[in-house]
Amino acid sequence: MSRVRFSSDDLLLTRFGAAPGPLVEVLAGLLELRRRTPATVQRTVPGRWAVRARSAFPAAARPLLDLIPAALPSPSFVAPPVSVLDEGLEIVRATPRSVLREEVAASWQGAGRPPLWLRTLAEGEPEALETAVRGLRAFYLACIAPYWSRIVVTFRADVADRIPALTTGGLAGVLGTLHETLAWRDNSLERSWRTGDCSLDGHGLQLLPSALWTGPPLFCDQAPEFGGNTLIYSARPPATAYDEGRSGDLAGLLARRAAQWNWRTASAPARRPPPSTPRRCVPLALCKRSGVVVASTIR
Repeated sequence: MSRVRFSSDDLLLTRFGAAPGPLVEVLAGLLELRRRTPATVQRTVPGRWAVRARSAFPAAARPLLDLIPAALPSPSFVAPPVSVLDEGLEIVRATPRSVLREEVAASWQGAGRPPLWLRTLAEGEPEALETAVRGLRAFYLACIAPYWSRIVVTFRADVADRIPALTTGGLAGVLGTLHETLAWRDNSLERSWRTGDCSLDGHGLQLLPSALWTGPPLFCDQAPEFGGNTLIYSARPPATAYDEGRSGDLAGLLARRAAQWNWRTASAPARRPPPSTPRRCVPLALCKRSGVVVASTIR
């Protein structure tokens, strides 16, 4: 069991993210594709997305299958939590060599030596890094962008749906409801499927619901200047999250109705670009402690 310890300052600074991140959903989508089997692929909305994503998977994104494993840990430098794709890709390009070396090595789970491009990526070679950037962009455009409006609606609806728990039980009441593997006890968030304890160091925790991720919450502990401590969890699917009996506030009801329409009645993916308003953020993959930048894989 793993415990994330909260101080009083951490509770004050813990909050929901303002918007979904294109590259966070890219990582979530790739992890879903790697971990799903044909027997489970169509049981959920993300599962039905996975069926379409497999058929639309671009050739330029195939190197990412070497980088993103089927099981954790996964590299976090590919998923900076910014709301603009190009900004996120520039952050990926600027990843320090020390971070690449550590995260690529920790994520490789194949038999034998990694492929040549992955070995050169670990050494920080610009051409290999550009291969990763091209793959991230190609996967986003082919498999994420057509569903972006629905991803945004699901993100907003999940946050709205948790407001009643926040108002009646406080933040501690919300944290224990994010996933069945999480429990709130003695000022700590317990994760039953991981081991090792950590502290938030008074910086709080950013909560990011993901429309595509269906596994246990992904945790990354970082310094505030590099994105802060982040918990990526599976957003409630429209079939349950958008039941009007769960929340009486008008904003939540409208968000749930919009999500139902977007996911259930649209016969073809809506090709809308992500929001153009930039939100200043920094990469999950970096952590600055005592003046040193080190890596931190998603786990």
